Amino acid sequence: MKSEIQPSLLNDPFGDPGLLVQILLQKQVLLFDLGDLSALSNGTLLKVSHVFVSHTHIDHFIGFDRLLRTLFGREKTLTIFGPENIIQNVKGKLAGFTWNLVELYSESLTIEVVEVRESGLLKGTFRAIDRFKLCDEKEGPFVDGLIEDNPVFSVRAVILEHRVPCLGFALQEKPHININKNKLQSMKAEPGPWLNELKQSVSRNERDSSLITVPFREPGSSRTEDIPLGQLKNDLVEVFPGQKIGYVVDAVFNDRNRKKIVELVESADVFFCESPFLANEEERGQARCHLTSRQAGTLAREAGVKQLQVFHFSSRHKDCREQFYIEAEEAFKGQFESSALSREK
Repeated sequence: MKSEIQPSLLNDPFGDPGLLVQILLQKQVLLFDLGDLSALSNGTLLKVSHVFVSHTHIDHFIGFDRLLRTLFGREKTLTIFGPENIIQNVKGKLAGFTWNLVELYSESLTIEVVEVRESGLLKGTFRAIDRFKLCDEKEGPFVDGLIEDNPVFSVRAVILEHRVPCLGFALQEKPHININKNKLQSMKAEPGPWLNELKQSVSRNERDSSLITVPFREPGSSRTEDIPLGQLKNDLVEVFPGQKIGYVVDAVFNDRNRKKIVELVESADVFFCESPFLANEEERGQARCHLTSRQAGTLAREAGVKQLQVFHFSSRHKDCREQFYIEAEEAFKGQFESSALSREK
């Protein structure tokens, strides 16, 4: 079954890093990082519901103003996830503008900002109607890396070592639960709201002994029957796994990061991984706290991902575009092993 999720890089690999994820049936857009957004139309930006910011270096966060300007004046909630201090980063951005005209707008934008810390999650809220003053700070748990979970997708994060704390992300599309129409017709059950109840019960992993009331229509009469969930799953339900997307940028290659990244993106369908430096620049990459092409390929192979897409290339190597792909692919296929891990710091 075709996935409802379509990921694509925002810019050329030599441009600002960022990932656009379109959720087709929901007409919803997710952004991973907020660098240069000039490639996106206002129509696309209006569909953005969640933003996952790795860290707030300028090439990952300069697009906040463009997104804010597009969404302002809309009745909408935008949720932004980022590393520690992201709330203060957003507060500073919003404080740089004058909001004396917000009363003229009938619709109000709300921005919820969630900091991902080792100790837990911290959420702060900014509302246009209140001139974007910070309010309603609340703490929440950070368990098993989970930062977002809804009926369509979930997102997990890890805190990686860069020059500053930097988040890596894994997006997991929820399984697709379908009803086999031919089998439904064969059992002579009447379609209706009970089918949604069945799908929701399967999605919630309810006990197979749970009963679902199924209506039947027969010539001249109708009846209902309580049927165990387990039987209905076997008879009618088809479950297709959702797509998993990994996204990692700006991370030094050491034991701690390596373990976290491999566990985070394990078995991903697509792994988007930074690769600012070529294989012969490991020392430079270590000093700048970035990955090389072969290090990206090594991580992808160890995680068992299906597809690797490298990006965030250093502009120093614009004449070596293909070399990044070749070196990453060689390591991904196990033809080369990156040299010893960088020294612990």
